[in-house]
Amino acid sequence: MATSNPLSAIFSLLFLIVACFYLFRLVSVRPWIDHVDAENEVGHAMMAIGMMVMLAPAGILTSDLIRWNIILFALASLWWTIRLFARKPLLAILLRTNGGYSTFRSDAIHVFMHVGMCYMFLLMSSMAFSMTQAATYVNCLFFISFAFLTFFYGREISKDVHTTKMDRLHLGANTAHLLMSGMMCWMFLGMISMTMRMVSP
Repeated sequence: MATSNPLSAIFSLLFLIVACFYLFRLVSVRPWIDHVDAENEVGHAMMAIGMMVMLAPAGILTSDLIRWNIILFALASLWWTIRLFARKPLLAILLRTNGGYSTFRSDAIHVFMHVGMCYMFLLMSSMAFSMTQAATYVNCLFFISFAFLTFFYGREISKDVHTTKMDRLHLGANTAHLLMSGMMCWMFLGMISMTMRMVSP
């Protein structure tokens, strides 16, 4: 789903920075397994890399690559859904460590974003499916939801900037969330616009 080459390159670079940011957060604290929510950092880095794949030129974006991304994000969605109800990182449960805790809202947002990524790759894999009325309704729902999420993180960034003691890692995380949710919002808007152009007389 690459746009014009310069714009795609700029956004790909931004998402590469986002992926590196979360990988830095993953390895910056020792011992990481007891104090850092590794799933959170890996999940964000995976979404950033997935968006880089979406922005790749058509020659690189093969059907096999899209198919593997569908499987990857479907599994990630399942992982985060189980974690949502377990109320604790699954890695911490499996390794019997304290791990890092996250809120129900944070985990629910992760489920939503991974499902959105899986669905977007599904649309990219089948043009016929993406043109159906049902897909258009779902696209509109995702667009509205990601628009709301983008606004939410914009407000969180405003709060971070106006605090007396700024937490740069927290600000960076909210900025990355804003960028990713904004990109998903833009991509779903592009899908809706493309569908409307193709079905209009």
